[in-house]
Order: sequence, then C-alpha cells, then structure tokens
Amino acid sequence: MAARGKGVGVLTRRDFFGDLADAARRQLPVERQEFETRQTMNLLKVHYGANYRIHYEIWINAEKQQIEVGLHFEDGPASTARLLTHFDAAILEIKHELGAQVELERWTLSWGHLFELHEVEPLTPLFAEQLAGRLVRFIDVLQPMLEEGYELGLAPRTPHPSTFHERFRGRGRRG
Repeated sequence: MAARGKGVGVLTRRDFFGDLADAARRQLPVERQEFETRQTMNLLKVHYGANYRIHYEIWINAEKQQIEVGLHFEDGPASTARLLTHFDAAILEIKHELGAQVELERWTLSWGHLFELHEVEPLTPLFAEQLAGRLVRFIDVLQPMLEEGYELGLAPRTPHPSTFHERFRGRGRRG
C-alpha cells in the first residue's frame, strides 16, 4: 500500500501510524498479518485476539523526544505480575534476539511493558517502515511467548472489565 502522505515528506501522526501498521502487515508472515489496531493522537496499539489490554504499542513521547516500541501488559495486577515473571524468565534470550537495549519494567501495580526507546525523527514514510521493522521483530520474538502465557493461564484471552466506568457509574446523576 502506498504511503498516505505525499512523497517522502513529513506525515501527520494519523498517517504515520497508518503507514506503520500497513508496513508491519507487509513484513509479517501471513499467519501474523491479522491483527487489530487502535490509534490515538500519540500512539498505535496492535493486538491479536480479544484481549486488547495486552498489546504492542508504538508511543510518541513528544516531551522526552522518544518513541517507544513495546509489548504492554495492562489487564490488571495479577496477569501483569504473572506475565512480567514469564518474560523475565527469558530476558536473556529476549535481549539476545532483540538487543541489549530492551527493558522489562513494571510501571504501576497493574501495568508493565517490555520495550525499547528510539529518538524521535521526522514522521516520514521511511521512519514508519523502520519502526515497523522493529515492531515486526518484537512480534516475531514475543508473540509465541505471549501465546504460551495464554495457554498456561497467565493472562485472560478476553480483557477484564474496566473498573473506571464502574467507579464513576452513577456519579452526577440524580435519580
């Protein structure tokens, strides 16, 4: 698929993330091309199956002038802890495959990630293609391990219900 932007110029973030997802699909083996995406103004999420809270993410952190490529665990404290332990057990092999710059981190009680950082560059079709290559490499190496985690019952295949809406349900309503 051709780049959404004109030529090799700078793309909007929407077009950049769209080009990146398209490039990843082209670069992945056929059996991995069927993924779902979600996009906001500063990130692209890629996931397989129903549990969108466990996903790959490309995040533009404009404040720090960095772009993160990573696998995120955001489905609750229990599954996050189990997945972090699962991936930590293989961290040497992961770093051997993906590079020493890859880090595994628990950020909050219910949120962790396995990631690497890149300097922000102009959002061109070429940069989208390059980051897609890193995303594809993450998927190639980590998705089989994630699928093993699902098989072992470390994380649910469907997302836990959101507690956000439960906490705020009924506030501001007069009955």
